[in-house]
Amino acid sequence: MVTAVSIRLALRKLAEVTCGTTPSLIRVTARIAQSGRIYSAAIPWEYRDEVCTFLRQQLGSEIPVQTAVIVLTEEQARAVVALAMSSSRQLTEQRGDA
Repeated sequence: MVTAVSIRLALRKLAEVTCGTTPSLIRVTARIAQSGRIYSAAIPWEYRDEVCTFLRQQLGSEIPVQTAVIVLTEEQARAVVALAMSSSRQLTEQRGDA
């Protein structure tokens, strides 16, 4: 199950992978819609473009950004968490090889 905390941690990890540092604050909220849970994530502007570009490239789908908030369906949120776990493993392996 995807939670707001798991999405927050995943987005922090993806920011680290794409930008080299992690944001101090990412806010994630969840709401129930007819189609399932909808997650909204507020990522600081310094990281938002790089993270969104990375997500579009890796997931192959458009991630809507409404003003300063990224909106994720439940399916997209699961994919973001899986991508962060995969990226984290790859980063750990690269550091181990260095």
